[in-house]
Amino acid sequence: MGFYRLCVFLIISFLFCEEIEKFQTVPPIGNNELISLSGDPIKFNEMYQDGPMLLSFWFLGCGPCVAEMKHLSKFNEKYKDTGFKVISVNTDTRNKGKVKSFVKKKKYSFDMMFDLNGKNGIIKKFGGSSCPFTVLINMDGTIYSKHLGYERGDEIGLEKEILKFIDYNKGLKELSPILKELIDQTIETKPNEELDKILHLEKTEENSDKK
Repeated sequence: MGFYRLCVFLIISFLFCEEIEKFQTVPPIGNNELISLSGDPIKFNEMYQDGPMLLSFWFLGCGPCVAEMKHLSKFNEKYKDTGFKVISVNTDTRNKGKVKSFVKKKKYSFDMMFDLNGKNGIIKKFGGSSCPFTVLINMDGTIYSKHLGYERGDEIGLEKEILKFIDYNKGLKELSPILKELIDQTIETKPNEELDKILHLEKTEENSDKK
């Protein structure tokens, strides 16, 4: 069984070697680092498994953050049927009441969360140093791209990238059942018997060479 799984792994690695080189894996994030506005803990690694995710970091008083967030809210609503979603992470460690009031007033379409470690938390793990900071995360737990800052007009390029991002993850989603079926088929075969045949053939050829 191990022999066949190794073969499948090598085939998959060969087919997707370019993606493996291009995309980095998301950093380890604990289940107690993010909480919802109501205080419930969030399991980060479950947020992107059902669809590609745009993770946006911001704080109160950040003008560019607020300017970008209105566009992110539109994208979240516009492309929700594709499985794409926006998750916004506030890095303020104080004034959570003001943050909640601000979010309620703005009526954003995306979910909002608090990073309990603020600017020294998850944003730092992703390599961000200031806000707004945006990370596009694939369904397989890899990082599609990262963006720092926002200027008026940036939303045009970002939307184009989101469409490519969605399309890439659509391919991942379509590929997953195929890979699962391939692995299941290798498990359902009789790997030990097949391996014995291979070894027997090699032994027969070796004896023929000696003659």
